[in-house]
Amino acid sequence: MVSKMQLHAVGEMCPGYVYNEGTFGVSSMETGEKIASCETCIHWEKGKCNIDLFDKVLTDLDQT
Repeated sequence: MVSKMQLHAVGEMCPGYVYNEGTFGVSSMETGEKIASCETCIHWEKGKCNIDLFDKVLTDLDQT
């Protein structure tokens, strides 16, 4: 199971990340800033990355 922390870390480092304007409740309450996370990406569908970057980016994060 993927953790919220992993989703945020991958979202911040993913070269394919594109913010989904239709995502609700994902901005920081204090600043209104959009939070990068796989869950806020247009490529995240049904709990998976539809361009198969999640595992690669997560592996690359583990290597640094």
